[in-house]
Amino acid sequence: MFAQLSYNYLGYSVGAGFGVARADADLREHLNKGAAFVNFNYNFSPFTTGTAELQAGQLGGGHPNTDKDTRAFINTYQAAIIYADFQAGEIINYENSRILNIFKNFYAGTGFGFIRNHMSFIQRSSLSNPGYVFPGRDNSIEAMLVFRGGYEFKFYNQYHEPGIRLDVGFEENLAYGEGLDGYDDPPTQFKNNHVDRYGLLHIGLKYSFGVPISFRKPIRRFY
Repeated sequence: MFAQLSYNYLGYSVGAGFGVARADADLREHLNKGAAFVNFNYNFSPFTTGTAELQAGQLGGGHPNTDKDTRAFINTYQAAIIYADFQAGEIINYENSRILNIFKNFYAGTGFGFIRNHMSFIQRSSLSNPGYVFPGRDNSIEAMLVFRGGYEFKFYNQYHEPGIRLDVGFEENLAYGEGLDGYDDPPTQFKNNHVDRYGLLHIGLKYSFGVPISFRKPIRRFY
């Protein structure tokens, strides 16, 4: 009976966390800024999760005194994202291996969403070319493609179900547009070699709840 309990998991979880966001847009200098998020999760299994997430923070780059074109921006953004994470435990046979039992919690994921950009600061007029105004928008909404990876630490409750989950990971968000940094200069004047994007190195905590659901193999191992 004790061993059978380790087959169960809970279907839902809510979570929150924070991290460091870094924009990789049209400016050479990238700044680290803070971000936070909350999410709601549906657990298709102990190792496959669908998530709806709200994210808010800042992105920044450049400085009027150090950027060669005197550009700089601070983007106070909000994002809504839907994604799915798939852990290795879904497909590997970890039951009789200590090493694979650790490896089972590594995950990769993907999804999509929308980001609302708001330039709380932007150097709109060139300091090196008097009279030139950098084109672009101070406010915009753009679609994003999301890629994720990381590791989930599972902490078990009295029934040996994963009740608390600690997620440490990284996500890369590709924003389709020129609103992430607020600049939309012609490519003949400023090179634009890739889609604007930002990364988020994060840590989050999830609390699981709901009716216990049986899984096809033990989730927890007792060594």
